[in-house]
Amino acid sequence: MNKLICLALAGLGVMLAGCSTAPPPVGCTGLACSRPDSTDRSLVIWWPEEMRHGLEGPERVLDFTVVPLKD
Repeated sequence: MNKLICLALAGLGVMLAGCSTAPPPVGCTGLACSRPDSTDRSLVIWWPEEMRHGLEGPERVLDFTVVPLKD
């Protein structure tokens, strides 16, 4: 009976270990590092590609607008 309980607990441990996720990456990587975040002083609006019509050249790659907030 003890062996059966130990085997069941070991199996449960293996199953639960398979459900665990990897730790989040440390630091910032890629394009996300250069993108601003909203703060208590400004709001960052992210624009999808289809809403950036009318922009040409280098402005086309800007997919966000930073709007200052008033008190």
